[in-house]
Amino acid sequence: MPALQVSVDGKPVTTVDTHGLNVLTVSVGGTKVDEPFASLGVRGGSYPDEGPSTHLIWVNEIPLKQGQVVSVSLLTSSSTSNEGKTIEELFPDEPPEETEAARELNEIFNELREMPRLRDSFAFSFTTSQGGSYVGSAPSSAHGFSLSVIWNWLHPERVSASLHTYTLDDLQERKSLNYLASEFIPVGQSVHLELVA
Repeated sequence: MPALQVSVDGKPVTTVDTHGLNVLTVSVGGTKVDEPFASLGVRGGSYPDEGPSTHLIWVNEIPLKQGQVVSVSLLTSSSTSNEGKTIEELFPDEPPEETEAARELNEIFNELREMPRLRDSFAFSFTTSQGGSYVGSAPSSAHGFSLSVIWNWLHPERVSASLHTYTLDDLQERKSLNYLASEFIPVGQSVHLELVA
């Protein structure tokens, strides 16, 4: 089975063998109100139709700075560099938090709109080893951005990579996100995102 390797500025952060998994997701995202410019997460698991599901976290929201480059490569095969952990294993002493579903969504979005902006814009350089690219800025109306690289067991020979921005209205009204780039990346290839500004 293939493996996903994630690096920051050319230094490997984690490698995850996809054997036994249904989904594996690498996400890089940031908003105009959060302290880190962006953060990196790697999550996935096994979700069978019958029997218990297993959700694991290999990288839990590592903060990223402007100028850093995140690379995700789909390797033919490799062993896992660090075992994934459950939420309970990562945070054994923390009591269960109030779930978002238990709060009114309008209240959550109003709180976000009232938070002070820490930055005015985002800019990216998105490239793939196949030649795909996007270099530019997020629309001024954007609240945040996200790069998603998703592997699933239905198409083990590739990952889907997409870069998009969104406004709070988009999220609240469940509108389509603003896709800046989207591409399938086959085994042996990679995707790179530089956080320009």
